[in-house]
Amino acid sequence: MSKASYYDIDDILAVQERVPCVLQVDLDGLGSASGGGASKVYRNSRWTLPFWMADRLNEEDYVDMEVSPLFSKQANRMYAASPESVQLRSISQHYYQFGLQMGDLVPEIPNVLRNMYMQRVQKIARIAQRGQNIEAFDFVQSLDRTETRLLKLCQQAQGAIPEWQQNKAYVLTKASAIP
Repeated sequence: MSKASYYDIDDILAVQERVPCVLQVDLDGLGSASGGGASKVYRNSRWTLPFWMADRLNEEDYVDMEVSPLFSKQANRMYAASPESVQLRSISQHYYQFGLQMGDLVPEIPNVLRNMYMQRVQKIARIAQRGQNIEAFDFVQSLDRTETRLLKLCQQAQGAIPEWQQNKAYVLTKASAIP
């Protein structure tokens, strides 16, 4: 698993995404957790667990973790066909961060993430430069948390350009060590 920051709330929320798993051992006393009346959960039962839990159980061979539906082959084809039209916020607010975690399991996920990000970042930069219109508003509403932070940084940088052009961005001062 890629190292998530222990204190970063976005990393914590990203690994809360649920992934499908297949149980590899019989477990006593967990029947109520599966919603059934039986007290035993049998091998090959299908469960959906938070990624942080599934990843650890997968390492210990208690479950076989499957690829999240967010990164299925069908979903990846949809993302590749039209990256700018994907409503990432409705799919997952932490799409890229979760994708980085899943990237250790599925080698093609990093390429999907990079290609989609490179396409979408160009539009984010255009919106920051030109301002928002109706079309841009719809796109901004589709951004995940990573892209939203990038848009804010681009807008701040765009706002700082006039100050820089008028030499007001940085004022040189004499160092205190120089008399």
